[in-house]
Amino acid sequence: MKHPNKLIYKIISIPTRCVERILRQGGARFLMYHISMIPSIHLRRFLYKGLGVVIEPKVIFHFKTEIRAPWLLRIGKGSIIGDNAILDARRGLFIGRNVNLSSNVSVYTLQHNHRDIYFRSPQSDELDMSVRIDDRVWLGANVIVLPGVHIGEGAVCCAGCVVTKDVEPFTVVAGIPAKKVGERPRNLLYEFDGKSCRLY
Repeated sequence: MKHPNKLIYKIISIPTRCVERILRQGGARFLMYHISMIPSIHLRRFLYKGLGVVIEPKVIFHFKTEIRAPWLLRIGKGSIIGDNAILDARRGLFIGRNVNLSSNVSVYTLQHNHRDIYFRSPQSDELDMSVRIDDRVWLGANVIVLPGVHIGEGAVCCAGCVVTKDVEPFTVVAGIPAKKVGERPRNLLYEFDGKSCRLY
């Protein structure tokens, strides 16, 4: 996926950069919250692109998506982001095609090191904390994905599980921490069409 180079995205990002210089991270979170409440999936997607998210066609963002470091987020064609999602892309977050994130999913790419005497986060050259979610993955409601995880193609993470380690392709995992409980068919053909079931 290539980053959009269109002039319109560069123009609409100017106010954001100005606000960010004045208010620091508080400005970005304030802006993201208000974008997430706009009652139009098309306008939300347009504004997220302007903030640097690389978004392929037919992607849907439902209400109250919180994005951290949007310029490091990549989302593939036809993916659906459910209500109240937290997408922490500070160390890089890649979401493939036709991925379904249900409501209240949280994906993190950065966390504190509880063993560090200053409670610091690991540096980027010390540990790869990016998260990759491959094509046709389904994350059920209230799933939490922790830093450094790779979820393979077609995998299912059942509602409420906490994903602490890589998930093999077409595997079904559940629990805290998430463990394999089944498998999914490998001949998946579905593709999401980018149409929302709601009026917005």
